[in-house]
Order: sequence, then structure tokens, then C-alpha cells
Amino acid sequence: MTIDVQLVRHYNRTVLPGNNHTYNGRRIVGADMFRVDMTLIVPAAPDEVRAQFEKSLLPEHVKPGEPYGLILMSSQLFDCMYLTTPTLVEAYRDKPIQLPQGIVYGGWPNAHGGPMEGLLPETTWFPNGVGILDEIEGIDGAKVAIYEYTVDKAQTYNHRAEPVGELANMVTYHCDRCHRPAPFDLREKIENRGPNERYIAALDARNHARGTDGHCTVPDGKMEQVVSRVASEMHGCTIELPAPASTCAAEEGCAQVREARAATMLLARA
Repeated sequence: MTIDVQLVRHYNRTVLPGNNHTYNGRRIVGADMFRVDMTLIVPAAPDEVRAQFEKSLLPEHVKPGEPYGLILMSSQLFDCMYLTTPTLVEAYRDKPIQLPQGIVYGGWPNAHGGPMEGLLPETTWFPNGVGILDEIEGIDGAKVAIYEYTVDKAQTYNHRAEPVGELANMVTYHCDRCHRPAPFDLREKIENRGPNERYIAALDARNHARGTDGHCTVPDGKMEQVVSRVASEMHGCTIELPAPASTCAAEEGCAQVREARAATMLLARA
């Protein structure tokens, strides 16, 4: 089956500065503002993808033998699907309109192995995949930034790998108190394919900010001191490793957040 998918022109230039998200515990359940990222028309012809999609709908929203119109919306950290008719989708494509009250589902139909996984184009929130998605207060005065960034594809999960000259879009968070995630905290670095990945990064960030992961401890630099001493003894000269905060500020999370803030400010002023 061929699903008619169209990205909204310049969709990721609408960055919605000052947007607020609604939480239920650590889960994000909504936002004040959404943008439309893409529109879809699912044909009426029977098909495995269509059948899987209909399983995700409430029985009263299933329309046998009729095509579906989908408008996929997102905020910085949340995504939802507006279920409508192809006629309204075509009208929106012709000229963006204020959408009437309608049926809205949380999430896009390609998340977590959904029926359209791999069929929808990958998206980033910012035009170049670099920027601040949200900043939240953490324990003991910490600030936790959730942000998009880019990295050489070979260094996605190995920062010491030989670069190949092709960039990958990523999303993660950074805490300015404990400087996590560190380069070796691979689980916290997520390939940024769409709003579902940004949602997961936001949940991890909120978990860390609340102190429930038990990882927000200020680095004491003792490991670096031990390694420096051993290296100095081996090489017969003084070798000093920089403190974790210094390394982070120069080339790791702090540096990435600094770049993301600068990119966000430029877009917000545009």
C-alpha cells in the first residue's frame, strides 16, 4: 500500500518559544501549543499496514472501506495525531487552516514498532537538528537541559571512533551539576528520528532532575587523580588529566548545550 505522506513546508522553523508542557508525574501528557509536521492519507484498500493501524483506533473511529486522513502534530517533547478525512487533509495542504475540534490521539502511528514505523520521514524539532527543547530545574540547584545535537555518524555511540564525515541527529539531556550523561552513558543518547525519541529523552531528563535515578552526584575528580598519578609514574613525567567539569565544558555535554542555546536564540529572534 502506498501511503500519501507530505511534510509541511518549513515545518521545523516553527519552534514555539515559551511553550509549556503538561505533566502527570514524570509523564508528559500534553502541551499548550502544537505545530503540524506532516499530513497523511491512508488508502481505503485492505492492507496489513492499514489493518494494524485500525487496531490502534477505538472501535467507533474505524471506517471500513473508507480512507483516513491523518495530521501529525508535535511540540518540543510530545506528539499527537489528528484523525480526520482526506478532504480536510487536502484542504490543509492547499492552504494551512485552523483545524476544527476533532479526534486526537496521543502519539504518532510509527512509535514503538507501530504500523507505520519506517514509512514516515525522520524529523527533528530544529531545522538543523541543533537546539534546546526544554530546561528544567533539578535537585540542589541543578539545571537539566534537553536538547538536539548532531555528531559524526561513526561517533554516535563511540566518541573516539574515526569520523566518516556524515552527521547523525541525536537527542539527549545534560545536567550542569553532575555533568551526566557522560560519553560512556550510551543508553541516554538517542538517535533523533522524531518526536517519540524526544519524548523518551525528556522522560529520562525528568527522572534525573527529580533525583530518582540516584546519579546526580557532583564529580570529585578522584578517578582522574588516580589515573594521572599512574600515568605519571609510567611515563616518568607529570601528567594531569583535566577535571570532569573542564572536559565537559570543552568538548562534551556543556559544550553541546552551549551550542544548542546559541542556535535556539538565533531561531527565536528570526
